[in-house]
Amino acid sequence: MRIILLCLTLAFLTQSAVALAKDTVRLYQGDASAIAVRRATFAKQWKRSPSKALERKIEQDIIASFHTLTRHWLGTRWALGSPQTKIPGQGKVNCGTFVGQILRDAGFNVEVRKLQRQPSQLIIKSFVGAGRMRKFSNKPMKKFLASVREMGPGLFIIGLDFHVGFLLQTKDDLRFIHASFETETVVDEDAATAMPITTSGYKVVGKILSPDNISSWLANSKIYVKGDW
Repeated sequence: MRIILLCLTLAFLTQSAVALAKDTVRLYQGDASAIAVRRATFAKQWKRSPSKALERKIEQDIIASFHTLTRHWLGTRWALGSPQTKIPGQGKVNCGTFVGQILRDAGFNVEVRKLQRQPSQLIIKSFVGAGRMRKFSNKPMKKFLASVREMGPGLFIIGLDFHVGFLLQTKDDLRFIHASFETETVVDEDAATAMPITTSGYKVVGKILSPDNISSWLANSKIYVKGDW
């Protein structure tokens, strides 16, 4: 009897896990599809009447989409090697694939497999011009954080010695969202105390969602990846 009950329990748990995984896929794909619909709507509005106010509204919408998408990925397993997952909560994802996948699902037309192979500085340069980048070499954390604060609220890509991820800066907070080799999961943590940042001698930060980025997003224009790794 106990064996039968155990088997039934295991079967129930397996079915529940499969159902949960299907729900995750459905919800994530639904959010990504909703982003594509909003992008098409914004593109029509922009064609009729472009303005700084609309540009700011689009930027805020992309940041909100970024937040929505990354919530799905939290806890997804970090690991190197193939295959890399396209679905949160399933398989494994490295830091570069995570960055590329989020950007693609947020509406940027970018080749994730090529992007994730590049050094972090080239990943950033694929989206950001020199005027929106800052580089740091062995700079104390206090000075690094102050310099990033000077760049203002927004969404950033950060490259480290052997790592890449996102920074999301608000008026009061600076979060580091990445596929972490430390915890071996996707995490959202305080940038000021995140080990991959505090222990990295090299840091490069690029603030994305420039007018050029937004134009590319609206037109679904291909993002040409810098580098050929």
